[in-house]
Amino acid sequence: MERRIEEQLRELADMGELSNVPGEGAPLVDDDPDAGDRWAARHVAKNADIAPEFVELRREIGDRRDRLVRRLRAHHSWLADRAALLGDLPAERILDAARATTDFDARVEAELRSAVGELNALVARHNLKVPLGLQIAPLSLELLRERS
Repeated sequence: MERRIEEQLRELADMGELSNVPGEGAPLVDDDPDAGDRWAARHVAKNADIAPEFVELRREIGDRRDRLVRRLRAHHSWLADRAALLGDLPAERILDAARATTDFDARVEAELRSAVGELNALVARHNLKVPLGLQIAPLSLELLRERS
């Protein structure tokens, strides 16, 4: 059987059908004795839907970051709407409404800073488990504001 496969590969190569394909000219046999074990481990993990912890952490970090960005955008939108409302209020109600707006803004700011702190704790945990090239930079609320 192996001889037949080698003959077919040789015929395809002679006809030029295998030109410019990735790995052209490389040996078909892998010199790594652990290659089969690594393939089996990847195959079993994939079929069992198992992922390393850092993959799950990275996914959770992305989800939390997206939620933070949405919350930040919604708050900015609310502040813009509130500023328009303050411009239309009668003079006797402006001071109370402005104070309420400032208080609410401070509460949301504290919540967002707390959420960024929790997110950065996950980032630090992730970074301990991965090589330098896969590490994630810690986030800041200011950086999220610039990007949103």
